[in-house]
Amino acid sequence: MERLIEQIREAFTANIGTKLVSLVVAIVLWVVVLGSRNVEVSKEVPLEVLTPPELVVANEMPERLTFRLSGPKAFLRSVLDRREEPIRVNLIGNKPGLVTYRFFSDHIRLPIGVRVLSVNPSSVLIKLEAVKKREVPVRVVTSGALQPGLTIKGIHAFPETVTIKGAESKVESLTEIESVPVNLGELSSSVEQELPLDLTRAGVQLEGSLPRVRIDVAGQGANFRIRNIEVRVQSSLRSKVEPAVVSALVHASPSDLKKLNPAKVYALVKAEGLERGKHSVTPSLVLPEGVTVVRVLPETVNLTLY
Repeated sequence: MERLIEQIREAFTANIGTKLVSLVVAIVLWVVVLGSRNVEVSKEVPLEVLTPPELVVANEMPERLTFRLSGPKAFLRSVLDRREEPIRVNLIGNKPGLVTYRFFSDHIRLPIGVRVLSVNPSSVLIKLEAVKKREVPVRVVTSGALQPGLTIKGIHAFPETVTIKGAESKVESLTEIESVPVNLGELSSSVEQELPLDLTRAGVQLEGSLPRVRIDVAGQGANFRIRNIEVRVQSSLRSKVEPAVVSALVHASPSDLKKLNPAKVYALVKAEGLERGKHSVTPSLVLPEGVTVVRVLPETVNLTLY
């Protein structure tokens, strides 16, 4: 026992000069810090609401609380640099309805010398509703304009409906769920891709996977003139036709026009059943698939059968 007392005495008396200096320095620093001019800062802390599985928050809630703090700058710096855990509002045992929850200064840990001036918001009104699921159609929303020369042939979402879940009032108010806008200006050809939905604005969640969208894009059709088209006569008799060539105005997309072979384009006069002599007839134009006739010039030709 005497040995133990001796060791304790030595622990306090050994290097007593150094220990006294350290103590004085610590006291001086503490007094300087506490006596320094206070400053004010704001500290944001995440907010989280805990609900039972069958209930959900039906109204808008702040994501963070803002604490206005006052104290020595050195102490405040450590608070600002510290990563805060969310302030959790525990409503696990609650039933559907309105709940008012208040926040106080003790919702945040602070060192001595730092105090809370205000909390914003100081309280929140929480509306709890039953969770509901419902199947609604998907509407594809687009933005921007297609590049020149392109046109949309079709836009299809599949599946056409999705299941959403959320607060009963919000789910009931939705007749469809919109997509995040698809930028048409970025398309140069047909595309199939995942279709994100605008769930945040609707205030609901998606049950299952995201739908997909198919956007069919094609070259925009235009009218083009084809000249010197041969007129052919379909008859068992000898024939003469004037003029021997015609022109035509046709409608085609740029891609179809590139594949157009003028040698395979002709005007046909069907003269079977006509008697010998002179006739004024309307030729019909033979064109590849994808190309349609707008007008043949001249519209009629003179046919002589021998």
